[in-house]
Order: sequence, then structure tokens, then C-alpha cells
Amino acid sequence: MVVNISYRLNTIIGTLLLLTSLFYASMSVAASLISTVDRNVISIAESFALQIEANDVATASEPDFSLLEKDFEILSRNVSHNYQSINGVNSRRTSWRLQLMAKRLGELQIPSFSLEDVKSQALVVKVEKQQITGKEDTDFDLVLLANKPSVIAQEQIVVTLRFLYAKHVNNLQASEMILDNAQVIKLNDKQYETRRNGRHFGVYEVNYAVFAERTGEVVIPAQKIQVQLGRGSIFNNTRGKTIALQSDPLTIEVRAGAISNQHYIVADALSLQESWAGSTTLSLGESITREINLNLSGAKAATIAALSMADIDGIKIYPEVAIKNEKKTDEGLVTSRARSFALVPTKAGKVVIPAFEIRWWNTQENKLETARLPAKTIEVIAPAKSLQAKPVEPTETIDKTVVKTQKVIEKVLVTNPINRWLLVTCVILSVIVLSLMWVIFRQKKQQITVAKTVEVSEDGKEKLLFEQLMTALKHNDDAAIYHSTVRWALHSGVSLQADEAVRASVAVIEQRLYSVDSANTQWDRPVFIAKLQHLRKKSLLKEQYSQSSFNLYPNYSGAKR
Repeated sequence: MVVNISYRLNTIIGTLLLLTSLFYASMSVAASLISTVDRNVISIAESFALQIEANDVATASEPDFSLLEKDFEILSRNVSHNYQSINGVNSRRTSWRLQLMAKRLGELQIPSFSLEDVKSQALVVKVEKQQITGKEDTDFDLVLLANKPSVIAQEQIVVTLRFLYAKHVNNLQASEMILDNAQVIKLNDKQYETRRNGRHFGVYEVNYAVFAERTGEVVIPAQKIQVQLGRGSIFNNTRGKTIALQSDPLTIEVRAGAISNQHYIVADALSLQESWAGSTTLSLGESITREINLNLSGAKAATIAALSMADIDGIKIYPEVAIKNEKKTDEGLVTSRARSFALVPTKAGKVVIPAFEIRWWNTQENKLETARLPAKTIEVIAPAKSLQAKPVEPTETIDKTVVKTQKVIEKVLVTNPINRWLLVTCVILSVIVLSLMWVIFRQKKQQITVAKTVEVSEDGKEKLLFEQLMTALKHNDDAAIYHSTVRWALHSGVSLQADEAVRASVAVIEQRLYSVDSANTQWDRPVFIAKLQHLRKKSLLKEQYSQSSFNLYPNYSGAKR
């Protein structure tokens, strides 16, 4: 009864602590204030967008945008609000979007804003002189541009078709860019405003990522667009005049790489990381998971080889399906690769996971580099045999305690005069002491029973492990089958590699557990059971023969008959 009450109190206290922690976790959400711009390099006559996002900032006020008036002209300002409640966690987000235009040349700083002691980071934009291209005295212009004058094979080129218009237009249609010796990927479009010779122009940009496949030249033919004049309206169905414009062609030089006839990734930026799930010290039959993450900017997905690990002595490697992601921005492609590997040790000792390397050409630095993950050592230990628990015999101690208590009570009754209240008090104390002793005795008796149940002989333990293995096979539980097989083999000294059918079955079970490509893996369970029974029979006969060889003369002790 005392044990049950204590267990229930512990359960109630643990539940209250868990609910309290969840309550405070739901109430604590980190506040943030983030500033971003759509471009870091602009012309003195171009507008750009500044976005400030407040997450979980407990205020209805807005940032002090007057700090911008020293270096920027605020053309427009919009605000949006968003509230969410997910699993009891409330969050809110407020976004301000401003269209700005710089007042002077140079590197201008967008100051840090603050709301309720939460501050945003300061930003720097570079303002350059206006580049005059095309016909400035007209209302429309179409220009074809590239971000690099020359590249190497497989290097990304961002090609921009820029349309400038001083009148209202709608229904813009651009020609599709098709090249014979290069791959073209459509990127995100961009729209902003600029000024030329005191006139206001709208700008619409169509962006492409171009990858040259061989050295020489990439000739991008003249591009065309078609628009309708006038502003569209649901109250005005009349269509304006349609005009068509054509840009000049563009030629880009494609150089040979620094190292020919060797495969490497060509990218503007590359980062390589890894993470491990599980301890680097594990037992036979356990596994550890390694995840490798690769992130690139300006790289074509086809040039990125699949993430893989070389064979390692003492380790079986089961790769999972790779996670691939490719994001298109107005500045090019952003690609990521992630893959997990389940590592299962096959022998005890220290196993070294070798370093993982990727060679790539850095187009920003114009040199060949190597991204590297360092080597890692894993320690594999054989599972130790369970220690046999020794039974505890508390009977003698309890009996002595009872006797001692009885003697004390008896002494009190003899040496003191008869007192009713004292007699009642002694009887009550005796009942309490005997009750506590009875509870302690029952607990120790249960512990002795458990200890005797756990304590089995070596033969009994081998039999118990084999019965657990057969039970796992009966219930068709792959994980239980695998771990029961390993435990029984280690205890009985049976080598699973001695029989080809057993070895093949264990390999199939490992594949079903740790490989994602295991949907069609089948194995013959009855044959596996029969082979295990045969191996056990041979092991037991061998052990009996070994014991009998030492007991040929069991009665001989050197004494006279």
C-alpha cells in the first residue's frame, strides 16, 4: 500500500512538472526584427525594396522610418499583419515594405531599427553611377546583359533581359531563350523603378541561368518582347496599340578549366557539413547514423555527384534515399543535397571512418579547392554477459530485529510498573513496527524472487536466449530476430559465418532494418530456423563431448578402495 501511494504521488508530481514546462514553453517565443533588401548594388536612379519583419514583438507601433530620410527618398510604404496559433503556441508577424531611392553615391547604410528593445541589423547598399544604355530619348528600351564577360565550362552565367518603359503597358510576352551548346534554366523575374534624364521608368527583368557545356563561345541571340500600351481595367475593354522590341545579341567567352579531364564541381560557393545521431561508442548489433549536407550556389544539379561513402572494414553501410533541393532566385541557382547513412559494426574494436572530401572550382576566387569532413573514430565493444545476481537472505536479519524488539518490549513491561496508557502506547508502537517490518520483508522477498528468477545457469541462459530467438521468429519481428540472434551467438560461441544460409539470412535482416531499398527483400525463415537448430545441436554436442573428456574416471581420487 505504501509503495503504491508513493508511486502515485511521484506520477502526479511528474505530470504537473511536465504540464508546467509545456505551459512556459508555449508562452516563451523569441522576438526578432529582421531587415532585408532585394538588391545590395543599385544605380543612383533606381529604386529598391526594403523589408522589415517583426516576429512576436509585443507592440502596435512601427519602426522610426525617419532615420532613412538622410540618405534615401521613401517612394511608398506598405504594411501587412499575420497571426497564427499552432498547438497552443501563438505567433504574430508584421511586415513593412518600403520602396526607396538613394540621394547620393557611395556605400550608404540602412540604420538599425528597434521595437520594444528588439533591434534589427544594419545594412549597407552600394550606390553607383547611372549606366546609360540604349536609346534614352524613347519611351521603351530592351537590353540583354550578362553578369560575367567570360566563364569556364559548367560555370553559371546569369543572363538578364531588361525592359524599360516610360508609359503604362500590360500583357508582356517574352520570347523563349533556347541555346544549342548550353543549358538554360529560367529564374525568378524582378520588377522595380528607375530614373533617366529626369524621367520615370519602370523596369521589368527576365533572368536566366546559363551553363556552357564546352569551351569556345556562347552566342545568345537577340531576344524579343511584345507588350500592349495602356493600363488594363475591368471597366475598359479596349486594347491599346501593340509594340514589339528586339535586343542586340550577346557573346560570352567560355575558357577551358585549370585541370582538364578531371571531374569536379563548378560553383560560386560551397559548404559541407555533417551530423551524427547516436554515441560514437556502441555495442555489436547497434547502429549509428551519419548525415552529410552539401549546399551550393551557382552550380548545375547534373554536375553534383551522389553523396556516397566508401566501404569500411568492420562496418556495414546502409544509405538512405538522398534529399535533393534546388531553389531558383533572381541571382542564380541555390542547390542542396542531404543523405543519411546507417552504420552497423560487424566486429569489436576501434573503427576509423575516413575523411570525406569534395573537389570544386571556386568561380569567385578562380581556383580549385577541396571541402573536407575530418576522419572520425568509432569504438565498438562486444556486449558483456549479464552478471548473475546473488540472492539476499534477509530472514536472519529480520528475525534478529524481531527478537530484539520483543526483548525491548518485554523489558519495558517488566521493569516498569503497570500503566494502562503506557501499555496502550507500547502496543500501538509494536503494531506500527511490526507492520513496517512486514512491508520491508515482503519487498525483500520480492527482490529475492526476482534475483532467483534472473539467476540461471549457463545452460539455462543459453536455452532462454534460444527460446527468445524462436519467439522473435514466430512473431516475425526483424529487429527482435536480429538482436536475439546476435545475443545467442555471442553467449553460446556459435559463429554465424560458419553456415552460408545463416550468413545470408542475417545480411537480409540487416538490409531490411537499415536500408531503404528493402521492400522486395525476402528470405526463407523455415530454412533459417532449421539451420539455427542444427548449429545449436552441434554446439551442445561439442560441449558435452568436451566435458566428458575430463570425466572419464569420475570416481578416481587416489584413495584406497
